[in-house]
Amino acid sequence: MFAALGCAAIALAGQAGAQSKFDRSKTVIFANGGVVATLDPMRTDYAQTSFVASTLYDTLVTYDDSGKLLGRLAVSFALANDSKSITIQLRSGIVFHDGSPVTTQDVAYTLDRLKRLGLGIASQIDGYDRTTIHDARNLTIQLTRPDSLFLGALSKVYILEAKLVAANAGSDDAQGWLQSHDAGSGPFIFSGRRNADVVVSQFPGYWNKTAGRPEQIVFRRIDEGATQRDELRAGNVDLSVLGMGYRDAALLDEEGLVKDAKLKPDLQTNIIFNTRTGPTADPRVRRAIRLAYDYKGGLAGIRQGNGVIANGPLPATMSCRPNLAAAHRDLAEARRLLAVAGVSNLQLTMRFQPTVEVQRLEATLLQSNLAEIGVQLKLEPISFAAYLASVARFDSIPQMMLLDDFAQFPDPGSILLRGYRSDAVGTNRGGYANPKVDALLDAAMAASNPAQRCELYKQVQTIIDNDSVIMPLYTVGRPVTYRPQQIVIPEVSKVVFPLAPADLRLVKKP
Repeated sequence: MFAALGCAAIALAGQAGAQSKFDRSKTVIFANGGVVATLDPMRTDYAQTSFVASTLYDTLVTYDDSGKLLGRLAVSFALANDSKSITIQLRSGIVFHDGSPVTTQDVAYTLDRLKRLGLGIASQIDGYDRTTIHDARNLTIQLTRPDSLFLGALSKVYILEAKLVAANAGSDDAQGWLQSHDAGSGPFIFSGRRNADVVVSQFPGYWNKTAGRPEQIVFRRIDEGATQRDELRAGNVDLSVLGMGYRDAALLDEEGLVKDAKLKPDLQTNIIFNTRTGPTADPRVRRAIRLAYDYKGGLAGIRQGNGVIANGPLPATMSCRPNLAAAHRDLAEARRLLAVAGVSNLQLTMRFQPTVEVQRLEATLLQSNLAEIGVQLKLEPISFAAYLASVARFDSIPQMMLLDDFAQFPDPGSILLRGYRSDAVGTNRGGYANPKVDALLDAAMAASNPAQRCELYKQVQTIIDNDSVIMPLYTVGRPVTYRPQQIVIPEVSKVVFPLAPADLRLVKKP
C-alpha cells in the first residue's frame, strides 16, 4: 500500500483531495491491526478507531500516570454531593481545527448526540440527562440518577464541533460524514486515507504545544503479526500495538533494534458465556468448561509468561478486588459437573478474532482441552466490529466469545457496571441478569464514599465468580513494540491503556 514508506518523503491524498508530502524523519508510522471503519469518536469502543480519534479530538478530563483525574478541555470540574450533577468550567482560548472556539454549546451537543444515538461509547454515560449552559465556559451536566462514575467516564467522550457536525448531519446524525471527516480540537488534523491507511497531521493551533510531537502519524493497516515484525525490523514501521505476538515481540527486543515497552499488565483475557440461552445458560456447564482449560500452559506457552492467572472478573492490577481462588484445571470435577447437569455429547461454538495471533492459539488450546472431557468445540472467526453488532441485542449474543478486555478508565465500576447490569444491553456481553447484582451496582453508583463503593464492588465480583458468568484466563500485558531510535513511549501509556498515539514523542536527534 505505502510503497515508499521507507524513503525520505511520503505522499498521500488529503481530506480535501490535495497532496501533502512530509518528512519520514518527522513521522511516526503506527502499525494498526484491523480496519478503521469510521473516524466517528462515538465508536471508540473498539481500539482501531480509538487510536485515531484520540489524535483528532480532546476530552473534558483525562487520567495521569498515577490514575488521578485531571482537567483537559475542562479547567475545573466537580461532582455534586448527591452524585447527580457535574459542574465544569472550560479552558479559554481553545479552538477547533477550523478556528472556531470550543464552547459549552459543543459539549452539550456532543453529549446530546451520544444520548440520541445510544451507540458505542454512549454506554459509558447512559445516566446522562441534559446539559444546563450558564455561559460560553460554564455548564452543569445533569444525570438521571446518582452516578459516581460519570466524571471518570467523561475521559472517553471526545468533544465535537457542534455547528460543523450539525451542518453535515444528514439523515443519520452525521455518522456517515464522520466516517471520513474530523470535527475536533485535538493535536492532529485528519489528512486523508490511502486504501486502508489513515494519516493525521499536526494541528498548529493546538492549545497544549509539546516539544517532540511528530508532524504526522500514519496509521498503517497491517493485520498479520509476522508482517508487523518484519516491517518494524526493516524500519518501515515505528510502533506496533495490535497484532504482534509475544514471541515476535521478545525476538525483536533481543535483537536490540526494537524494544518491547513492557506495559503494566491490565488486559484481562476472558471467555464470555451466553448466560441466557443454550447449554451455557446452565452454570454447571460453564463451571465445567472453566475447569477444563490449561491455564498454566496457556500463560507460559502462548503469552510467554507475560502476566498472571486470573482470580476473578477484574484484571489483577485493578483495585477493590476480593480474595478469590485463581483459575485452575480439574478434569475430573469438570466431567462430574457435566454428568450432574445431565449433559453428554456436548457441542459448543466459540467466536474469536483471527487477526489476533494469541487468540488463535488459545482457541485451539481450549478446543483440545474440552475434547478431553468429551466436549466438541467449533471455532468460528469474527471481526470485533461484527462482534459488537452481535451483542447489540441479547437474542444474538454468541454462545462463547474469546476477548482481551480492559477498563475504559481506572475504576472497577467501568467494567462491573457496564458488563454485568441486567439492563446494560450492548456491554453486558453475556446477557447476565441477577437482581442482587443490580441492587449492589446501583448502590455503588450512588455511593460518594470510595471505601463504601469498593466493598460493594467486592461483593459483586464474588457473586459473578460463583455464578461462573465468564471464564477469566489471565491478566496480561499487551506487547507494544517500538523503535527507540525514532520514538519515546510516554510513561502514562505504561499505566493507562489504550496507548495514546498523540502522546508519542520523536527522539531528539543530535
